[in-house]
Amino acid sequence: MNAMPSPTYPHLELVDWPFRVVPIRGDTVIWAGRQQLKGQVERLVRNISRRSVSSLHLMWADFGAGKTHTLYYIESLAKEHNLLPIYVEWPKKTATFVDVYRGIASHFSRSLLSRLFWSCCDRKGVDEILGWASEEFPDFAAILECLYRDEDTPLIHEWLRAELGVTRRELATIGVRNPIKTSDDAIQALVILAGLVASSGDYGKLLLMLDEFQRVDHLPPRVRRDVNTGIHTLFNACPESLTIILSFSFGRPDNIRFLLADEVRSRADLESIQLPEMSDTEAMEFVLDLLKHYRGQGGTELFFPFTKESCQVILRDTGRLTPRRIMKRFDVVLRRAEEEIRDEAITHITPEYALRVLREIPIREDDES
Repeated sequence: MNAMPSPTYPHLELVDWPFRVVPIRGDTVIWAGRQQLKGQVERLVRNISRRSVSSLHLMWADFGAGKTHTLYYIESLAKEHNLLPIYVEWPKKTATFVDVYRGIASHFSRSLLSRLFWSCCDRKGVDEILGWASEEFPDFAAILECLYRDEDTPLIHEWLRAELGVTRRELATIGVRNPIKTSDDAIQALVILAGLVASSGDYGKLLLMLDEFQRVDHLPPRVRRDVNTGIHTLFNACPESLTIILSFSFGRPDNIRFLLADEVRSRADLESIQLPEMSDTEAMEFVLDLLKHYRGQGGTELFFPFTKESCQVILRDTGRLTPRRIMKRFDVVLRRAEEEIRDEAITHITPEYALRVLREIPIREDDES
């Protein structure tokens, strides 16, 4: 077993700061508390990786309940299960499905696209891959031919990412007739990308995680229909090789019916992921797991630099027990106490100390997604 690193905050017996309002994204994402939910999420990723059939899943969370962090955790698990995860925050301004597509396509670098293409060619042959792409989307086939010829031109990714300002005359120099402008164009491109991912042998499936889907609620009816049609059409065009997770914070879980068209909702998996407020027990486990994860060598006290009683007081003051609200309060108290513990003005955080800090420092309760 690897030894824990020396504490960055030795006076707190912590190797790093445990309370962060903004979730950390990386290959290894920390999970604290809510073990039943953790098990459900891990089971979901395993099931996705074991089945070639495409699937659509819904994730609802109360405001500040850890939705984005859960998606980051899914992303880290997906990399361990032969999936290619793509996390996209729903655009704040959406005119058509193409705006959503741009967020997805931005994750396909030239090196990734080239690696997928050549892996597919090694397995199935160049002629079969180019022939398939030509039948599905001739302009994408022209892009793949550029990769085959090893052409080094920014037009490849300017086209793939549907960047504005690329002219037909410029695209004609690489054999492409039209830029990606319509929702149908975007769907066809995603079908090719999902097919390349699944056929490469490098990954079993493309996993699209579309966060903040509740923003659809603010779109005009015409745009909302276009977005729903885009998701529906993409899903139908990829009976295999694709999984989509739509996550949203929007009142109650059953309010999803106001955001999703019947054609999309009817295709969603029966088991949704829900992140409500925490119970008192779950909240305490959450705090303890964070302290345990960041505990340095030689740390023996479970709650230090807090006490069990001061943790209880802070949680009672929190009101609605969501990770964001809990993090804010523990962060405020610990920031105030850190220097005082270092300077030996206090030895630990008492309930009285915690309450005094919380009363002195106003905490903004935006609870926004």
